[in-house]
Amino acid sequence: MPLASIVGWSGVAVGTATTLAQLVRVRQRGTDGVNATTWSLFTLMSAFWLSYGLAASSLEVIVANVVGAPFLIALLARLDGDARRRGLAQGLAAVTVTTWLPMALFGWNAGLVGVGVLIVATRLPQLVRLLRASHARGVSTASWALGSLNVALWLAYYASSSMPAAAASMIFALVANVSIVLLAVARHRGRPIGSIVPRRHPALAFA
Repeated sequence: MPLASIVGWSGVAVGTATTLAQLVRVRQRGTDGVNATTWSLFTLMSAFWLSYGLAASSLEVIVANVVGAPFLIALLARLDGDARRRGLAQGLAAVTVTTWLPMALFGWNAGLVGVGVLIVATRLPQLVRLLRASHARGVSTASWALGSLNVALWLAYYASSSMPAAAASMIFALVANVSIVLLAVARHRGRPIGSIVPRRHPALAFA
């Protein structure tokens, strides 16, 4: 089996496990803190990725999104009906403007860059909360680390499969995920945010 396929199928496994873990968490602890718009975006972006997988004839991408869809739908089904409808409406508008419309006008690469931007947008609320708060209660560092691994696997798959635009979208996502992991670790340890960035030695401070 080619290395790209091995990495891709690993991404399928890790991504499915990540979504399933979130669904189990919601079933056990309830939907408090679950943002309907964010998970609507994840679900609608999954439809975009499925379409891309079909267009690119990528079995790994197709299976990842077909397998993950039931878990995403099940999670949305557990949310308040009004919140879910608002989230889906807002998510549909965002996905249409950032992915489907650019794809229709300029091709798949434009849509893929748009979905990368949208992925970062779904992480921004968590990043802002961590920057403003003095703690990281309710933030699972392990879950975000697993998500980062999932994104890294897909980045490797797209890069090794000569899909540069898809790889670029994963770079955006990986930077956002790793930032959340670093901030969460710092907050859990009670360290100030500035302390997670190593100080440069004056002799090395070229800029």
